[in-house]
Amino acid sequence: MYSLNNSNHQPYHTSGQVAKALRVSVSTLKRWLEENPGLVGFRTNASGWRLFSPEEIGHIREHQRKRKKDGKTFRPDTLRPVNDE
Repeated sequence: MYSLNNSNHQPYHTSGQVAKALRVSVSTLKRWLEENPGLVGFRTNASGWRLFSPEEIGHIREHQRKRKKDGKTFRPDTLRPVNDE
């Protein structure tokens, strides 16, 4: 398992590092952040990459645990009726 502790004690971590540590895709991480704007702050480096503090990573991890506990949810606009034929 990827650990954020092995990153030379950097104060902030990129989306890729956070996603790898949480075992989710970067697109899943970004979707969570879009669905929950108050989940973490917004910070970028000079290249425009999103950066996360250890405290923010903790909030994201807690969000992930809550989603697992509550079960998978779908947005109403993504559900499509199945035709009974």
